[in-house]
Amino acid sequence: MGTTLHADKILDLGEKGCSRLLGDITDSLQDLAPGKTLLVLANDPAAPLDIKVWCRQTGNILQQADIATGQFLIQKKVG
Repeated sequence: MGTTLHADKILDLGEKGCSRLLGDITDSLQDLAPGKTLLVLANDPAAPLDIKVWCRQTGNILQQADIATGQFLIQKKVG
């Protein structure tokens, strides 16, 4: 993600693994209104796939993913 992203909230998860990573994302999105965005910073090697599958299963939108920098922009589902 070469450009600066606009996010309504940032969640820095560092090296956290799948189960805690997804739980923290879920908790952080609960604080946001539908349509708002969460920038997740995650360095766990499994994070890209875990976040992609989690978004598909929950209906939230993975707007951007930069695996090299560990940045994932998620939009909270509307409705």
